[in-house]
Formats: sequence, structure tokens, C-alpha cells
Amino acid sequence: MAAGTANAAATRTIIITIVGGLAIFTLPTVLILGVGMLPTLGAMLADRRKEKYATLCVGCMNFMGVLAYMVQLWTEDHSYDRAFQLIGQPFTWLVMYGAAALGWAIFFIAPGIVGMFIAIRTERRIQALRRRQRELVEEWGPGVARQKNQDEDKD
Repeated sequence: MAAGTANAAATRTIIITIVGGLAIFTLPTVLILGVGMLPTLGAMLADRRKEKYATLCVGCMNFMGVLAYMVQLWTEDHSYDRAFQLIGQPFTWLVMYGAAALGWAIFFIAPGIVGMFIAIRTERRIQALRRRQRELVEEWGPGVARQKNQDEDKD
């Protein structure tokens, strides 16, 4: 058990070292990510469920909004000046935080839409079963449709 804990701690240390080392060389990107992904941090702090569905929805959409400006930073000039120029533009904030808002919209609207489709599918299944029941009654007679409670009451 202790060996597993030591391995996990060593792995965590190695990952932190690699990520920290890469962050030093990509600080303008880290700057854009840090500012742009704040809505995801807020979603993570507000999301109390174990599954973290809000964090997933907001984080994915937020990252898509931030990714556009990271690519722009990478393809043009990967410098602090360009990163601060991008952060200084209101449209950048609108895209990054607007994408996060779409993630919140998906989080709140999707369960209702899925529930509606499940209800429609269930209703169609009930109708198909009732149609099949009527066919069986026509073929075999009304005794086929008798419920268990009706049989017990007659005994």
C-alpha cells in the first residue's frame, strides 16, 4: 500500500515538474489560459456534484473560446506584448467568456431536452405495447388482457 502511495506521489511530482517547466517557456500562452479559463474555475468551485458536469460543460466550451486566441498567439507572435494586446481587446473577452456562457446554457438546458426525448420515446413505446395488446385480445380473446388483480378477486 505504501509503495502505491509513493509511486503516486512520485508521478505527481514528475508531472508538476514537467508542466511547470513547460509553463516557463510558454508564459504568454499561460497568461491567456489563466485569464480566459477563469469561468471554468468558477464552475469548478460552484459545482458540488461528484461527476462535475457543470465544470465539464463550461470548461469545454470555455477552452474552445480561449483556444482561438491561443492559436492566434502561436501563429503571429508568441510574446508578452501580443498576449497583453489580445487580453486588452473587449472582443477577446466576449468570445472567451461568451463561450463559457454557452457551456452554462448547455448545462442548464440539455437535461430538459433529454428528458423531453425520453418522455416522447416512452410514450411511443406505451402506444406500441397497447396496440400489440389490442391485437392479442383480438386474436386470443379478452382473457389474455386480464390483470393479475382481477384473477385474484374472482378466486
